[in-house]
Amino acid sequence: MKLAANKCFTLLFFLYFLLSGNILFAQENNSITISSIKIIGNKKTKDKVIFRELSFRVGDSLQELSLAKKVNESKNNLLNTPLFNFVNIELFKDSLNLVNIIIKVAERWYLWPQASIYYADRNFSNWLKNRDFSRTDFGVGLIKYNFRGRNEKLSFYSIFGYDNEFLLKYYNIFLDSKRQHSAGVYFNYLRRRETGCIVKNDRLQQIKMKDEYAIKSFNASVNYSYRRQIHNKYSILLGFENRQLSDSLLVCNPNYIINSGNNISYAYLKFTFLRDKRNNRIMPTNGYYFKIIIGKYGLGLFSKNDINLFYLKNEFSKYTQLSSRFSLSNNLTLRYKTENRQAFFLNTAIGYSSNIRGYEYYVINGTQFGLMKYSLNYKLLPKKIIHLKSLPLKGFNKIYFTIYTSVFIDVAYVKNSNVLYNQYNDLANTLLYSSGVSVYLLSYYDMFFRIDYSINHLKESGFYFYLEVPF
Repeated sequence: MKLAANKCFTLLFFLYFLLSGNILFAQENNSITISSIKIIGNKKTKDKVIFRELSFRVGDSLQELSLAKKVNESKNNLLNTPLFNFVNIELFKDSLNLVNIIIKVAERWYLWPQASIYYADRNFSNWLKNRDFSRTDFGVGLIKYNFRGRNEKLSFYSIFGYDNEFLLKYYNIFLDSKRQHSAGVYFNYLRRRETGCIVKNDRLQQIKMKDEYAIKSFNASVNYSYRRQIHNKYSILLGFENRQLSDSLLVCNPNYIINSGNNISYAYLKFTFLRDKRNNRIMPTNGYYFKIIIGKYGLGLFSKNDINLFYLKNEFSKYTQLSSRFSLSNNLTLRYKTENRQAFFLNTAIGYSSNIRGYEYYVINGTQFGLMKYSLNYKLLPKKIIHLKSLPLKGFNKIYFTIYTSVFIDVAYVKNSNVLYNQYNDLANTLLYSSGVSVYLLSYYDMFFRIDYSINHLKESGFYFYLEVPF
């Protein structure tokens, strides 16, 4: 079913706001003043890091219901840092209108040696489908969360095997005592024997090399962030990338890049605004999330290439708590890119960082796209805490897990005006939709496992698996 782009985007807007719920707030009552705040359990984390995430201060006079709301919000802020496995905030009254607050935190284990297996596919379901262990990489590295006790993150990886990669990241380097200004650096060197080169039949076709690498790339960037308020963050990122392409890659897709050379270099600039009011960043049940990105690839610094791309991306999510176990989630993503001819790797849309459930084996390229996800969630098993008293390490001897189930509807539309691309692919310029059920297992240290059963507009159905282990 082919539809005009403006009609499909209008439909996405209409469906999103039709399905979005409203949040009601209770009225406030008696006033109370905070007399003191004490923190317990932070052996490594600096006090100022914790105070930065609180929605209240000593001396604040608040209505009782307003204070209760701020206490709950502050607890969520601390759990979302992510520095702690558990946070408990207790209130003790000195008198009718004075209260002392004690914050008890259980710190995570912050130093994680890395010994990992990486699959060469776009997602876990694709890897399970192919089960080609020769396309598997092994990585070693180290991640240091809460570096210097300041919520800084220092990490490096070295991946070897099918592909080679070295990565170094140092984020959240705070530049002032109020923790409003921060910076970060990123370096990545990659050599890949297998990489996507063209899309045919709405599937990403791979080029595989045995004796040489299909692509080599170097990427470096620096970023600056400003976070005056707890929930608002402004960021500017300036980066550089160089790509060296094999002849075989350009034979697979002569339009992989715009110019005729095998070497391409370009600078890029990105501005991001984020407002995050979710009660949980892994599985939110209340609040909202808003993110807008304005970016430019090609800043005129390298005259031998024709990279010149402007893009705008917007993400908005709303979460509504219906009861102690039921909640709604509504997610809307819109992206616009300039329609002039672009390099293949800059023209991605659905099937990469943005996905529609039920189309895990497909990719859809294009300049503009809209994606709406709607879910009704049910907490099948509330948070269950298990004490492993035999383990001496406090960062591991108290674990938890939660199980959710949900029913969902996804709708998407990708616009692609490239005549040659549309000759070989059908899913662009077509209304995509799917529905299904999901089961989520969440555990401590943000471990996340999900199983979907979905059916798409092509009448294709099946089970899909997702696994995320952040450390």
